[in-house]
Amino acid sequence: MTISPQDYFKAYDGNPEITPEIHENAVELLRKVNGLLEECVGNGWVPRINPATGTLISGQMNGGWRPQACKIGAPASSHKQGRGVDIADANGSLDAMINDVMLAEHRLYREHPLDTEGGWAHLTDRAPKSGNRSFRA
Repeated sequence: MTISPQDYFKAYDGNPEITPEIHENAVELLRKVNGLLEECVGNGWVPRINPATGTLISGQMNGGWRPQACKIGAPASSHKQGRGVDIADANGSLDAMINDVMLAEHRLYREHPLDTEGGWAHLTDRAPKSGNRSFRA
C-alpha cells in the first residue's frame, strides 16, 4: 500500500499552484515515504486507510499538499512545498515503530510523536533547523 502523487494532491487537484517543481518535490518525497512505510509493513505495522481521504493520508483534506491560501501551516510549510505529508496513525503504532536510524536510511525527518498525538505521523524530507531526525515543532 503506497501513497501516490494523485493521493497527495487529491484535495486540491488542478490547483494552479501545483507547479512542476512542487510536483517533482512530492514525487521524491513520496518515493522516500513509501520506502519507509514498506519497511514498517515488513516489520509488522498494519496501515489503515483514512476514511476521510480514502488514502493513507491523515486529516480531512490537508494532510498532503496545501496551497498558500490554506490557513493550516506557515507560508513556508513543507506541505506547501510538496515536501511534507501526514500519515494516518490513529493508534500511534507507526510513530512507535519509526526510529531515527530508519529515518536516516530513507532520508526523512519527522515531527516528534509528542507533537502529533492527534492520530498522524508527520514526515518530511526537509531538514529542520535542529538537524534532528525527530524534531519538536
